[in-house]
Amino acid sequence: MRKVAAIRHVDIEHLGVIEDYLKQRGFTIEYIDTPKGQKLKLPVEEYSFIVILGGYMGVYESNLYPFLKYEFEVIEQSLKHQIPLLGICLGCQMLAKVLGEEVYKGEKGKEIGFFDIEKVSENALFSHFPKNFKAFQWHGDTFNLPKGAERVFKNEIYENQGFVFERAVGLQFHIEVNEEMVKQWIDVYEEEIKQEKLNPQEIISNSKLILPTLQSYLFEFLDKFLL
Repeated sequence: MRKVAAIRHVDIEHLGVIEDYLKQRGFTIEYIDTPKGQKLKLPVEEYSFIVILGGYMGVYESNLYPFLKYEFEVIEQSLKHQIPLLGICLGCQMLAKVLGEEVYKGEKGKEIGFFDIEKVSENALFSHFPKNFKAFQWHGDTFNLPKGAERVFKNEIYENQGFVFERAVGLQFHIEVNEEMVKQWIDVYEEEIKQEKLNPQEIISNSKLILPTLQSYLFEFLDKFLL
């Protein structure tokens, strides 16, 4: 049985459509809620796939959130054993940190909603992605590209939107979300939406138009990455 470990920081920031994919293909999913003190039930090398999901914590706040230190160890072990690892948003930044780079507050502010993404690499995992597309974002931090990593995605706001390092992939944007998740995040993080003076209905309308295509891109990527 192929086992997947999904490290989750916030209940509403789960695997989303990645979970749909994994269930369709017979994977067993184990959520690990590290803020609640949970840890992997098995050694890292016994998993077929590890996903580090998003969260409001900063990578540089491990003194406030000690569980991040445990996650750094999991990432290190995943890299050592060449276990397929996907880091999304916070998870992407954590991967960059473990690979020796700095994570910090972005000088150009937050990206919340749908933003243009440009593919800048011909990496085979993403060969089916178009040169330009829109993806859902919700972050204020960014990072420097790790040495030895291949930048795959960028945009005009933050140049590091996705990279590949050996068997690990970091994506700054939220390729896992479905329409229900977008609505839930907008509801739960309502104050942040107001502070950023964003139009929630516009974001929801965009999700209806954009997310189905992104899901097809995601599924083909996972086919290449895992099978």
